[in-house]
Amino acid sequence: MFPSTCDADGNLYIRKYATDRPLLSPVVKIDSEGKRVALFDPAAPSQLKLDRTDAFSPAPDGGLYQIATAGIAKPQPYVLRFSPDGSPESPIRIDAEFHPHEFTPFANGNLLVSGTRIQGPSAAGYARTAVFAPDGRLVVELKLKHFDAPLAYAEPGTDGNIYAMRGSLPVVLFVISPSGEILRKLKISVPSPGAKPQAFHMSANRVAVSFWDDATNSQTLVITDAQTGRRIATYSDPGTLGPSFACYSADEGVFTFLHLGEGNTLEVIRAEAH
Repeated sequence: MFPSTCDADGNLYIRKYATDRPLLSPVVKIDSEGKRVALFDPAAPSQLKLDRTDAFSPAPDGGLYQIATAGIAKPQPYVLRFSPDGSPESPIRIDAEFHPHEFTPFANGNLLVSGTRIQGPSAAGYARTAVFAPDGRLVVELKLKHFDAPLAYAEPGTDGNIYAMRGSLPVVLFVISPSGEILRKLKISVPSPGAKPQAFHMSANRVAVSFWDDATNSQTLVITDAQTGRRIATYSDPGTLGPSFACYSADEGVFTFLHLGEGNTLEVIRAEAH
């Protein structure tokens, strides 16, 4: 349902699809040997009466953070926190009323949240992206010029900043500091006509963006320097790996993809760059 991701230890985090509660589906943690080591279930903190959950991010201690919403007409966002064994911890109430979609924690504890706020009787939505303190208080609202949609995907970098992707062409990555300052913007050109960005992952000082072309069922991975925006390499795949780009390791030159096999089995595919 959402981009999968890995932590620094190589554990894989995947959101399952619960047919009885698809908007409150759990996230599973799988180690490098394919063993499930934890289940993070948003239905566990039942006192919140949540309506949906969205983006998630691994916590430094091996647990998980996830953005969630209670209420539809007057949405109240929360950040759910889970311990490494999957048990829920005290949630963080975000001091705002809007529908959150993307979320990533900074290394210093601040929280980047992006979503859509409902305004006026016409119920027309408009984007809102802001940084909140660890206790949920608003720190600063980001003013992103010519930006009329929530962030599509975000991930923390090793430099303590967050790299957030704008769902547009060409691809724009905003580098955002914990205080909410836009440090720089990286523009990544589309590798071919018809290719659309699917996901990206950070590793070391590099960004790997996955582009998928529906017309040819092919995929292109573009590797970019996270500081300068310089293109380092481009790799093509004829569609054999599938569109679900899960992890990237710059040191090993390895990309991890997820594929749904026969009998609904999940296949983890690791491909080397060459």
